[in-house]
Amino acid sequence: MTVDLAADRPLLLFPGDPLRPRRTDPHFATEAAAARSAGAATAVLDHEALAAGDAEGAVARVPHDAGPVWYRGWMLPAGRYAELSAALDARGCRLLTSPAAYRSAHELPGWYATFRALTPHSVWLPCAPGRPPERAALAALAEAFGAAGGPRPLVVKDWVKSRKHEWDEAAYVPDAADTERLASVVGRFVDLQEEFLTGGVVLRAFESFSGVGEARVWWVDGEPVLIGPHPDTPALRPTPGLTHVAPAVRELGLRFVTTDLALRTDGVWRVVEVGDGQVSGLPARADHRPLFEALVTAGAGYPLALTAGRVALRALLPATAARVADGDPAGFDWIDGSPPEATSGGAGIAVRAAAAGRYRPGWGVFVLSDAAAGTALGSIGFHGPPDAEGFVEIGYDLSPSARGAGWATDAARLLADWAAAHPEVRTVCALTEPENVPSQRVLVRAGFRFVGERDGMRAYEIDASGATAAAASTTATTAGVNAGNRPPS
Repeated sequence: MTVDLAADRPLLLFPGDPLRPRRTDPHFATEAAAARSAGAATAVLDHEALAAGDAEGAVARVPHDAGPVWYRGWMLPAGRYAELSAALDARGCRLLTSPAAYRSAHELPGWYATFRALTPHSVWLPCAPGRPPERAALAALAEAFGAAGGPRPLVVKDWVKSRKHEWDEAAYVPDAADTERLASVVGRFVDLQEEFLTGGVVLRAFESFSGVGEARVWWVDGEPVLIGPHPDTPALRPTPGLTHVAPAVRELGLRFVTTDLALRTDGVWRVVEVGDGQVSGLPARADHRPLFEALVTAGAGYPLALTAGRVALRALLPATAARVADGDPAGFDWIDGSPPEATSGGAGIAVRAAAAGRYRPGWGVFVLSDAAAGTALGSIGFHGPPDAEGFVEIGYDLSPSARGAGWATDAARLLADWAAAHPEVRTVCALTEPENVPSQRVLVRAGFRFVGERDGMRAYEIDASGATAAAASTTATTAGVNAGNRPPS
């Protein structure tokens, strides 16, 4: 069977070059190349036509019936984004971020409640461009920052942007109680924003941050797929802790968002901004590949993470797999300090498959982790996509310190159940050496049955109809010292 590896992948839509409309805007050319190298098709839209209200004309070069679409381009007002969505729908294309989801991530009132404990205290008041709120209304709004007892500094912005480059005149208020100063700063801010004022005026509690710089984290389907510097400070590359941020991102429930984090002077990482990932700027010197590999995988409908009980399986996409193949921890907290040898080998096979054009989203390698602690324990994955008979093989490998605790059993059950849920899969198979009794016990406990010898290996299978029952069975602890079969590739 010949598999069309592009058939289930999303379209990446970029602004066209105003001078050469058939080409990608030079600002996004590197991103478009990264998207294509990840297996995505790309197309261009006319941003100027979209900004002028001609959404139909803006998408004239987008192929009909292209299916799922991610947009990566210039920032759009929520109304213009909704018009883009409707124009694409009319061509048989579907933005993977809905207009409602775009507004929720793009505008502070949409995300603030979810991040309330992680971000500076904020209040807001709607107003139209050129019409700042009355002084009395601003004074009442500022009362939300508490009674007097010392200065209560504020930052002024709208629902999307601040004027931090005009800090003293249009952003910073030394004390919320100074109504005259507050009104002056808000008035100047509204004047400078002109028709680009979004939503109204936001007052944010000022917090003092260290000089390490902001970090921008890119999240796809609740998984952090890229951590880099903020585009305003590309030379500063802090590494924020994300354990307190990830639950809020997942609670927000949006598919593609960014969080900007800064280190407060008391040592706490704070979320200073949430954004829609489609319009958040990437620093020029960042490696864009992990982001676009994640967008291709998620846009094709495949998971970046699978979780059940104590187990989390996180997709090891090609750019990161290349690091693991070299023995690099690649951002994972490995239980034994580095990936086990067979995991690195399996990652290398996956990298070579991607280079040869044989990689298919969803049917690669996953890092097996402790869902609660985040510790990486090994790997599990597929030797390739299902064949013409619906046959797919899995393999797994554990670090020595993770063996004998049932992790491989839980992971094999989870992955087999996920695979068998796909209509193209009829049989999930695993092969193990005849002498590897512990691995055979893993497979039996995970719901597989022994079906005989194959190429000198013992073959175990589970059919699609039995996978759900296997997933519901009781987890058992694996005995022995060799928890592994043919490693994933």
